[in-house]
Amino acid sequence: MAEKIGFTQDRIKNLPTPAKGRTDYYDIDVPKLTCRVSSTGVKSFVLLKWTGKTMQRVTLGRFPDMTVSDARKKAQAALTELAQGINPTNEKRKQKLRGITLQELLNNYLSDKTDLREASILDYTKKVNQGFSDWLGKPINEISRDMVLTRRKQLEGGRDNKLRVLRLLMRYAVVTLKALDENPVDVLRDGSLWSTPTRKKRMIPSDSLKDWFEAVIKLDNEKAKVYLLLLLHTGLRDQDVRYLEWKDIDFKNDCFITRDTKNHSDFTAYIAPQIKPYLRGLQALTGDNQYLFPGDSSDGVMNIPKKPIAQVCKETGIDFSSHDLKRTFLTIGEASMIPFSLLKALANHKTDGDVTGGYINPETKTLKSATFKIADYIHQHVTPDAENVVSILKAV
Repeated sequence: MAEKIGFTQDRIKNLPTPAKGRTDYYDIDVPKLTCRVSSTGVKSFVLLKWTGKTMQRVTLGRFPDMTVSDARKKAQAALTELAQGINPTNEKRKQKLRGITLQELLNNYLSDKTDLREASILDYTKKVNQGFSDWLGKPINEISRDMVLTRRKQLEGGRDNKLRVLRLLMRYAVVTLKALDENPVDVLRDGSLWSTPTRKKRMIPSDSLKDWFEAVIKLDNEKAKVYLLLLLHTGLRDQDVRYLEWKDIDFKNDCFITRDTKNHSDFTAYIAPQIKPYLRGLQALTGDNQYLFPGDSSDGVMNIPKKPIAQVCKETGIDFSSHDLKRTFLTIGEASMIPFSLLKALANHKTDGDVTGGYINPETKTLKSATFKIADYIHQHVTPDAENVVSILKAV
């Protein structure tokens, strides 16, 4: 049991150094004030208070830099704060974090979020630099609601996207770091100043599928070719396809698993017979690599193949992006009379907010059949010769 003594300068100075570990001494005059002596000879004044569940510990300072008199005053002040529900240690940490700069906040966020892919890291960094480069060296507690309002008026081109990244970082400062009491970007929510997003509708029309498909098949870049075909035939997101690994491809069961999707879960998609030969061909090219689409990015995967996409756009006159192929897949699914709930499942969209959808769990055979049905529709348009069309009845 710790020894109780009346603290004086001389007594603290002459306290023995333990051979190992540490020894605590309690002050008689100020209960809970402790002098902790370590085996290294360091003597620290600490306030220890048992709450009934946990021990609250507040470090006050080191002896002899802090005198006994000052330690008692600090201990009394700390006890008063604890009684008011204020933890001095947490407040000290918060004050320190309040002073970090926006650049440091961004670095901390990217360091903590170990599941972020390179594309997301580059996107967040780019948007912060585009919208708030002059704030990077500014302490985050100096970024006010009025500053956010002013900057909103100054931003052009992707204004809301830049502000959303700032909101994300400030929310991290409030919720995770406990460095701020409020998110200054919430002023946009309170004033209903967020723009109403306009949903894009661009897709590849059915009567243009043949031209698009033929241009893709003629690409010399095999990885870009298979990448585009997979997007069209699965409705997956760009990153879910580019980060595919060969160990997750199951040719026997005509399926593959894409890991850690936007929903923070793994997702199983299906390989239509029409694109299976292209995947086999790619395997001969990149099968010795971890990824289907290896590349020069820091993650080891290829970047979005912009030049091949531009080549297809130029040859066909059809403007499209990777995400437009997801929209095309789902639109074809609707034309193929596939139920909406099943389309959501194929697209790996959440159904948590849909009461009825939450009860529907499509089986593997159902999802596989729907994928093949969409593929049949596509190839009925790109290969009119019926002999080349794989029937959905034979595919399942």
